[in-house]
Amino acid sequence: MSQRSAHLRRIPRPPGRGLQRSLEADRLLSLTELVNQLMRISDPAQLIDALTLGLQTTLAVDTAVVWLHNPTSHRYVLTCVAKDGALFSQEDRDMLSALQVRSGEALVGRVVSDSVGRMLPDAEAYRAMFGALGRRRDALYTRLRMLLPEEFSVLALPLYSSDSGRPLGVVELLCADQQLRSSDLQWLRRYTQQLGILLNLVRMQVDARKQRRRLAALDSVVTAISTASDLTDLLQVTLLVMIEVVAASGGAIYLVAPGQNDGMLAVQHQVPPDELALFNSSQAAMVLEDVIYYGQPSLRPALSASDQVFNGDVIGRAAVPLLAGGTIVGVLLLYGPLETLTVNLDWPALVSVGSQIAIAIANTRLYEESQRERQRLSTVIASIADGVAICDETGQLILANEAAAALLGLASLPALSRDNQARTLKGQVVEPEQMPLARALAGEVFRDYQLVLRGANDQDLVLSFSGAPLRGSTLGVSESETPNGAVVVFRDITAQRRLDEAKDEFLAIAAHELRSPLAAIKGYSDLLLRRELRNGTEGRELRGFQVLNQQVNVLVQLVDNLLDISRIDAGRFILQAESVDIKALAESVVTQVGSSATQHTVHLELPSAPALVWGDALRLRQVVTNLLTNAVRYSPVNTSVWVRVQLDEREVQVLFDDEGPGIPPSQRERLFERYYRVPGIKRTGSSTEGLGLGLYLCREIIALHEGRIWVDAAPTGGARFIIALPMHMPAEEPAQRDAIDAALDAMLARVATPSTSEEAEP
Repeated sequence: MSQRSAHLRRIPRPPGRGLQRSLEADRLLSLTELVNQLMRISDPAQLIDALTLGLQTTLAVDTAVVWLHNPTSHRYVLTCVAKDGALFSQEDRDMLSALQVRSGEALVGRVVSDSVGRMLPDAEAYRAMFGALGRRRDALYTRLRMLLPEEFSVLALPLYSSDSGRPLGVVELLCADQQLRSSDLQWLRRYTQQLGILLNLVRMQVDARKQRRRLAALDSVVTAISTASDLTDLLQVTLLVMIEVVAASGGAIYLVAPGQNDGMLAVQHQVPPDELALFNSSQAAMVLEDVIYYGQPSLRPALSASDQVFNGDVIGRAAVPLLAGGTIVGVLLLYGPLETLTVNLDWPALVSVGSQIAIAIANTRLYEESQRERQRLSTVIASIADGVAICDETGQLILANEAAAALLGLASLPALSRDNQARTLKGQVVEPEQMPLARALAGEVFRDYQLVLRGANDQDLVLSFSGAPLRGSTLGVSESETPNGAVVVFRDITAQRRLDEAKDEFLAIAAHELRSPLAAIKGYSDLLLRRELRNGTEGRELRGFQVLNQQVNVLVQLVDNLLDISRIDAGRFILQAESVDIKALAESVVTQVGSSATQHTVHLELPSAPALVWGDALRLRQVVTNLLTNAVRYSPVNTSVWVRVQLDEREVQVLFDDEGPGIPPSQRERLFERYYRVPGIKRTGSSTEGLGLGLYLCREIIALHEGRIWVDAAPTGGARFIIALPMHMPAEEPAQRDAIDAALDAMLARVATPSTSEEAEP
């Protein structure tokens, strides 16, 4: 056991039991002097040692034991033991510190739970209070019992502080010759309360000093961070500040590569040569394994510490993890005398400051990476041949490339999000909310949105826009999130539009010119086929007439489609509206197409209720025939096709399902465009492809009937085409007739020139 503290005066034990009042007065005076002496100690650990030894010597008891509360484990730990004027050895104290009890356990726990002092008459009663504490704690108690007197009585008192309801600890006074009695509990309690207040005050002062040091260090680091211009400058300034704050002789910052386990020594200042060589080698990550993998600080002798001395002391290496959001971004290394670092380093403060440094490093890295990404993005946008314009959530233009400025001019670019007197291809003025950036800001994703705008050269341009909203800064953001910007990409299709118009004009003229000779050819073809059938012709000759008649019908259908498109463009596509039974119409089309589709099975499902619509029976028949024919043509042989008529609230729906290859989702939006054909999909048994006009005509006809048409995936794995038309109620017939007549009148009013309207249909 170590020698007792020199500044504590030991009171010798009285030779007998007489003069009791004089003895108590001496004890009171000695305890008062002890409290005065302890008030000069500012270190909590020294105060606990002096308090324990002082009580043992002042009260002339055999042994004094101090148990202190551990706020982490919520148990009372055997902290210090004084016997015969000396403290237990450090080895015994370290071993016995594992002896911990909860509230209610042993004598210490009873004092805590009852909040009063207690006295036990003998060692057997003291042992019984421990009860069954488990094998490990029972073994520790046995070791403690071997260090205590053979026979003793024990007096236990709580150490209270004035601002806490829970005792800071418990003092046990063990007497072999009954120096203390139960009547001493009352006056001793006043002194133990003073000692508890003193201990709590010293702890608070130490915590305040540590907090001030932490705040000073944090302030120094924050100042260094705020003045740094880049990552290298940040690391260098921060390292020098930390070396000065902890009074180290040198240091370094080791950065861990993002997403990896290795790293590099970023900056260093007066690092011992062997250490410098180590952290510049591949062994650095292995040396710092505990810090990098587990985020635990460490203090160890530096490499070749026997040769590395600082004023005669062994050099130590303190490694502090730099944690940002639970991720290690680096390690702060500090060097100095090992003994000095052991005593002076405030690990909680270092870890806290290390987190601030790590956050600054992570933010600087993110900023530099964002700058690089912004530069790359600007380079990519500038290299795009199409115009690109980006706006913020308010519609304010924030970025545009040179191609955009060249097409519209800088002054016109901001107007992409508001009214710019833009026009549709039919000459209608575009409302502000229908401008490209405004649509994208509203959350809409669109492509090939064609408008006519005044270009930079003061000429009208036909531009094709594609746009989308910007939501957040990362992928996978919910579509319900409010857009914080929008982007549109556009290109000049004026020349392409002129070519398309010239092509449409040529095809319209060709269709008009071909209609008359084709009508004659079809008439003679039908006549020849009927004659051969009457004559009973069979074999190759009859087959030739049938093929001739089929191909003529194909040519007639192509010419009719071209004529219908020319009528739609000219506003002369007239509907003969009447009440149409979709059930009867579908049944008739299925019978007609099914008779020729010998390699397919066509199924028809009809509802029991009426399915009436108001429209042109001939044109609706054209749509149903086109969709059913396509389903048969693009399905493998020996498969089925389904036609279903359904009633949905106020709509009549006709569904066409097949077992073909289906339509990829990326192609469905363009499927109803003029002249568009899905690449890679061939007709069954034929390499001949159409002009891509059938579905375009279907969409236009259904739109004139105020209906809808779309494509989806069929349950059978193929494609599902759906048309939906408003259900016709006989009482609503006049109103629907008026609506269709109004739509036709508006279409006729949009005819561009008198010369166009005067052209005669063949």
